[in-house]
Amino acid sequence: MSSSIILPMQYPIITSWQWVANSFAVLGNYPETEPWIMNHFIQLQLTTNPGRISAFVDFFRTPVFEYCPWLFHQHLKRETVRFINEDICAFIVDCINLNNYIYGVFDQAFFIEGHDSLPHDLFIYGYDLERQVFHAADFTFTGKYSFAEVPFEQLEKAYHAIEGDEDWLFSGKGGLSLISFDDSLGYEFNISNVAAQLEGFLTGHNCFEKSREMTHKTNPCVYGLGVYDQLIENLIKIQNKEQGADYRPFHVLCDHKALMLRRIPFLEQYGYLKPGTNLAERYQSIENDAFLCRNLLIKYMKTEQSSIIDKIITNIRKIRNEEGEQIESLLSNLVIV
Repeated sequence: MSSSIILPMQYPIITSWQWVANSFAVLGNYPETEPWIMNHFIQLQLTTNPGRISAFVDFFRTPVFEYCPWLFHQHLKRETVRFINEDICAFIVDCINLNNYIYGVFDQAFFIEGHDSLPHDLFIYGYDLERQVFHAADFTFTGKYSFAEVPFEQLEKAYHAIEGDEDWLFSGKGGLSLISFDDSLGYEFNISNVAAQLEGFLTGHNCFEKSREMTHKTNPCVYGLGVYDQLIENLIKIQNKEQGADYRPFHVLCDHKALMLRRIPFLEQYGYLKPGTNLAERYQSIENDAFLCRNLLIKYMKTEQSSIIDKIITNIRKIRNEEGEQIESLLSNLVIV
């Protein structure tokens, strides 16, 4: 057995949420996954969260581990893991030897000083037996998505410190997920699917609602351009001190624009988009405005200057109008074959 293994990982193009960042960190190593990525991550979804700090914004939740044709996903209860091997570090090493990434909740207070308890999801992608460390990815190490080394001893304590409701992954089911890259199925790009999602973005309609198992059934949701209207309502509540400020929804907006900028040349390269549209240049301006909104909100969280919220609202309205125009232009220039 090798004394060390590091499974393929590269820094992901989008990092708004752990599960999305992990997916892209794996898929980014395999160019053949590009058609699947470009066929998804188009529709935005905002879920209202009564009583919480803010609404929850994400890409529509279909394209994650469970539904990705390139990622084979095995979910094990903690009881099952213990039955297989009571030594959690040995279990993880064995799984990595079988080319599995490990995803689960750990009490990261054992990794990071200054926390009494910090249950958080962690993505493990390698180990070094001589140095007794795991290679892992998460947000808690530096405040942004980053790669770090975690000693075996600390990880064992962090795993066993999680109890009951603290293991909140997968709608409270908990446990560990084993994720491996699988190229046996392949994927065929579907331009009609892209068009349907773009139209849904314009109208604020989730084009996947007809599929029962893919329908979000918890709190009320809005989609597409409707996300911007709801964000403006939330910003007004923040300004009136009725709601706490949270920059994460705006980070998702930045990720959405980054993928749209990547999607436009992809569509042109493969003949799905008429040449000479200048859509990439126009979308770059939208991405710049999205970054400005995120940075302004971070500034507001430090200063609580009410005028900053006014600037954000102005820019969100600008993004809404310009993106609506650019998606209409994109749709009118698609080549549906």
